[in-house]
This record gives sequence, C-alpha cells and structure tokens, in this order.
Amino acid sequence: MAAHAESETPLPRASIRPSLVRLQPGATQAFKIIRMAAPLRPATLMETVTWSVNGIRGGNKTFGTIDAQGVYRAPNKAPSPPEIHIIGEVTGVANRTLFATVMMESDRPLYEMTVEFSEPLKGAKYFNNPHCVTLDIDGNLLIADYDGCRVLRFTPEGNYLGDLGNGIGEEPGQVHLPRVVLVDNKGDIYVSDLKQFGPRVQVFSNKGKYLYSFAEKGTGSGEVLRAHGMDFNSLDELFLVDVDAMRVNVYTHDGCFLRTWGQDGPDLEDFNAPHGLVIDPNDDVFVSNYYGTIQKFTPEGEFLYQVTRADPPDGSVYVHSICGDRWGNLYAMVRGQRGFGGEVEVSKGKLVSLEKYNNNGDYIAGITLTVKAHAENWAHVDNKDNLYFIYRGEDTAGFEIFAHR
Repeated sequence: MAAHAESETPLPRASIRPSLVRLQPGATQAFKIIRMAAPLRPATLMETVTWSVNGIRGGNKTFGTIDAQGVYRAPNKAPSPPEIHIIGEVTGVANRTLFATVMMESDRPLYEMTVEFSEPLKGAKYFNNPHCVTLDIDGNLLIADYDGCRVLRFTPEGNYLGDLGNGIGEEPGQVHLPRVVLVDNKGDIYVSDLKQFGPRVQVFSNKGKYLYSFAEKGTGSGEVLRAHGMDFNSLDELFLVDVDAMRVNVYTHDGCFLRTWGQDGPDLEDFNAPHGLVIDPNDDVFVSNYYGTIQKFTPEGEFLYQVTRADPPDGSVYVHSICGDRWGNLYAMVRGQRGFGGEVEVSKGKLVSLEKYNNNGDYIAGITLTVKAHAENWAHVDNKDNLYFIYRGEDTAGFEIFAHR
C-alpha cells in the first residue's frame, strides 16, 4: 500500500528565473531553474539543465549563447525578430521544459502585416461572420464562418479553394453555425457547430470527406452544449472547453469520452464563460474566460495561476480566443470594456487586437490589425511564428497575416 501511494504522488513543478529580461547587445544574464517547494520539502536549485536558445543547444552568434551554468550572452547585434527564447530542459518535474524571454532593444516592430484579404459585408461572397481560423496540413487557411454556416478554405495569398463538408444543414457532414475548426497531426479536420440535434463535433479528412461525429448535445457525461476552444495534447487526447457548461471535456483522438473538470464560480480556479483553450509543450492547459481572465491548469485540471486579470480601462476585459506556439507563448484575441470596435488595451495610442504573453504570463507585446474597428475574433500561429487573424469589422470582414520580423 505504501509503495502504491508513493507512486501516485505527483511530480513537483519547476520555474525559471528570470522569466523576462530586456538586454542591450553583448550584455549577459544568468538564468536558473528552481524545483518548487513541495509538502515538507524546500525549493531547490536544479543543477542539471540542458540549455538552448531558439531551439539551438548552447545557442549561436545570431541569437546569443548560453553555457551549462545558464549564463546567457546576447549577440552583438539585435537579431530579427528581437524576441529570443531561452529554453531549459530538466527531469524529475512535471513541467520538464521551461521558457524565458529575452527582448533586445530594436526600433523594428515585432510583427509586420504581409497579406490582407477583405470584402464588404454588404453583398459579401465569402464572409458573413468569420469566427475561427487554422491551417490545414498543406498550409491553407480553414475559416469557420459562423453566421454563414460555412467552413471555407483559402490559400495564404487569398485564393478561395472551396468549402468543407456537404453544405448547410443538420445532417452528418453538413455544417450549421460552425464555431471552431482544428487540424490534427494526420491532417484530419475537427469542426464544432451548433446543430439543433446530434453531436457537437464532426471530423473530416483533409480532402473534406466526412468521417464521424462525437460529443452529443447536452450536459451529461461527455456531452457538450457549446464547444469553443479545442486542442490536442502530446498523448493525442482532445481537450474541449464548453462555454455554457463551463467545463473542459477530454476525449480520445477518436472521440471517446475520458474525463471532465472545471465549474463556474467566483474563485480563481473557476470558469466565467470559458471560450479559449490551448495546450503548451508541457501539456499544461491554458483556458481563457470571456470576461477577462486566462488561467493555467495541469493536464488533470489542477489550477496553477492566472495569466491576466480584468483591468478596465487599461487592460483586457473580454478574451474571445487564445492560441499558442512552439515556444510556449500565448496569444489572446481581446476586446476592451468599452465594447465593440477593437477598443482593447490602449498601448502608445493604438488599440490592441491581440495580447502576447510568454509561458509564464509575462506580457510581451500588443498587436493591432490594420482594420480600424473590429469585434474580437480568432488568431492562429504557425510553426514559423507567423500570425493569421480573422475579423469582422463595421463594414468589412476578412483575414490578415503578420510575419514575425
């Protein structure tokens, strides 16, 4: 019995210090990883760490170097982009990969808009109310248009390729009020919608062939009322956040229900209309609540900490969706407390459309779409750190792509 109890003891967690620094060219900074305190055990310095810079073990001259003791030396010239990722890998803890951010002084913007596609809402051919965007395995955009009851496919240059599924309707393979579209490692496409009856999630092949459905409508075990954020972890389990039931459901890759966690309420670990969900490289789960906070949980649903807090009139109040990247960074599509129009956090006179945080919750940057006014919508980041936005403005709707410069 004692041996069994010991085997069930969860691993401790670790943290990296500092988690965000701003450095001049050639400057040095020491990083360290701490095994956090556990019951009857103190916090300790982890001495065996594999350090890398931007995924390069030990770093290089372009992005800076880091030695076995965690001492980082910035490059003599700020790289492009000037955002540098310090990564420490350890064993014996639950979160084995730790991320810190180095920002170097630069006059260049962190992101630059490279593609813009829009059309007037009046008489629109494609977009009515685009709600979610992701990429298929070929690098094309998949856009769920909620009011238009369509999932559209575009090339990154803005060429329309066709619709997913068998048209608008309530039958399997048809789409009705689609909310979210997600692509797995094989290229299969998961679409959540709001059919009056039946499952809330449909699965299609990359070519658009209907495969199967799961997650029946309801509040029972494994059922869903309004599916919103979805993501896969490293075990190929699908995590799905239910806005109305205010919980996270977990399924196998094929849609078999495994477990659920979360509830509505006023406490830090409780949900308040959760809309976004993304899983980081440690399989930790970020959940964004529409009313202003983002929380971080373990894969089992244990609350870790808040990333954001509602801070009117200066900070975000409405968080519609979140996405993440390979460096553990978090991107939140936000809307400010004054209502419609992208009136989010005011930063240097600009209205921010997206807030970027690192894996530890440090604020990195705000990004503004070129459209002057828009409701909050969705963003996706690819494996080259490019950002894809969809939006519905006052008079137009479309998408914009930003390169990480």
